[in-house]
Amino acid sequence: MTRKDKKWYKLDNAGKIFPPTSNRRDPKVFRFACELYEDIEEETLQKALDKTLEEYPLFLSSLKKGLFWYYLESSNVYPKVTKEENIICDRLDNELLFRVSYYRKRINLEVYHALTDGTGTLYFLRSLVANYLIIKHKIKKQIIMDTTSLYEKEADSFEKYYKRSKKIKIPKNVRAYNLSGNKYPEDRLKVIEGIVSTSDILTLAKRNHTTVTVYLTSILIKSIGSTMSIKDKRKPVVVTIPVNLRKYFKSNTARNFFNTITVDYKFNDSNDNLEEIIKNIDKQFKMKLTKEHLDQQMNSLAVLENVFVIRLVPVFIKDLVLKYFHARSRKEQTIALSNVGIVEMPSELQSYIKLFDVFASTDSMQICMCSYLDNMLLSFTSHFIDTEIQKNFFKELTKEHIKVTINTNVVEDNGYEEVL
Repeated sequence: MTRKDKKWYKLDNAGKIFPPTSNRRDPKVFRFACELYEDIEEETLQKALDKTLEEYPLFLSSLKKGLFWYYLESSNVYPKVTKEENIICDRLDNELLFRVSYYRKRINLEVYHALTDGTGTLYFLRSLVANYLIIKHKIKKQIIMDTTSLYEKEADSFEKYYKRSKKIKIPKNVRAYNLSGNKYPEDRLKVIEGIVSTSDILTLAKRNHTTVTVYLTSILIKSIGSTMSIKDKRKPVVVTIPVNLRKYFKSNTARNFFNTITVDYKFNDSNDNLEEIIKNIDKQFKMKLTKEHLDQQMNSLAVLENVFVIRLVPVFIKDLVLKYFHARSRKEQTIALSNVGIVEMPSELQSYIKLFDVFASTDSMQICMCSYLDNMLLSFTSHFIDTEIQKNFFKELTKEHIKVTINTNVVEDNGYEEVL
C-alpha cells in the first residue's frame, strides 16, 4: 500500500487525550478476554482474526503525529496471533494499536484507547470469538453479529453530535483523596478478579432500590473509606465513571464515543454505613446520567478543538497543555470504575463460552466489570502492593452471602493463579 493509497482518520475528541498522556506506568491500554470451555487453537484463531479485520478495517491503523494533531493512518503491519507472553496491558507499538493473544482457554484482545473505547473493543471481540467458534466447530448456520455498515463503524460520533455553543462550562472539582502506597517494581500491574453470580448482584441492587453500577460503586467507596485515616477523610472519595454515549445518542461507531462522570462521597464520624452511601451516590447518578447533562458536557469538551485559533497551535504545545490538565484531573479523582455491562452472544455459541472479562492499565487503581449469562467479572488493576481495598470490596459481597471466586495474576511471570 502506497502512501497515496492509505486511508487516514482524525482522532476523535476522546482519543486526543491519550497520545500525550500515555507512559510506561499507564500506557492507556485495556484488555478484554473471553474464556471458552476448550483450549485455544492458534491457527484457527489467526483465521478468525483475518476474517474479523475484514469487518473492522479501522483496527488496521497506526498512530501518526502531525504538525497540529495526532491522526490514524492505514498500517502496513499485519497482526499475528501469539501465545501470551507480554505483561498484561503492556505498551503497544504505534504501528499497530491492538494485539491478539491466547492463554490456555482464553482469547485476549488488548487495545490502545486512542483507537477505540470499551464498547468498540467489545464489538471487535464478539466478532472475533464468533468467527473462531464458527471456523473451529464448522457451524453451518448463518450467524449475523451485527448489520452495522462500514461507514457507521468508522464514523466520528463526537463530530456528528457537536453543537456550537458560546458558553463553555468547565466543572469545578475539589481535590480528592488520592490512593498511595508502595508499588511493584518495573511498573508491574497486579490483577485481582472476582467472579460472582450476575443474578445475585442484581437481586442485591434491587433490594437496595438502586442499579448494579450504583450498588457496586457504593461498595467500592465504603471499601476505600475503611482504609482511610481521620486525616484522610478531610477529602472526598471521588470515583470517575466512563459513560457509553451510544446509549444516549444514536450511534454504532466502533471508535471512541464515551464521556465520564464523577461521583463523590465525604466521610464523617457517622455516615460510613452502606445504606447512606447508596442513597447519596444514587442521587448523583440520577442527576448526571441524563441526555441533557451529557450533551452539555460533550459540547463543552469539544468546543475548544473547534476554535480556529486553537487548531493552528502546534501539536507539541497541545501536548504540554493536555499533560498539565490530565495531571490536574488525576488529583481530582480517587479511583475509576468502568461497567461495560452485559455481553451478549448468539444462542448457537453460548455453550462454548464460559465468561468475558475486562481490565485496564492505570497509574493508580481501577475496577472494571462485565457480565455474561450468570457470570459477572469484577476486575481490579493496580500498581500498589497493598490489596486492602480489594479485600474489603469482596468481603462486603461475602457479607451479603455472595459467593466470590478470586483469581489473580502472578506478577513475576504473568501467569494466573486461583485463590480460594
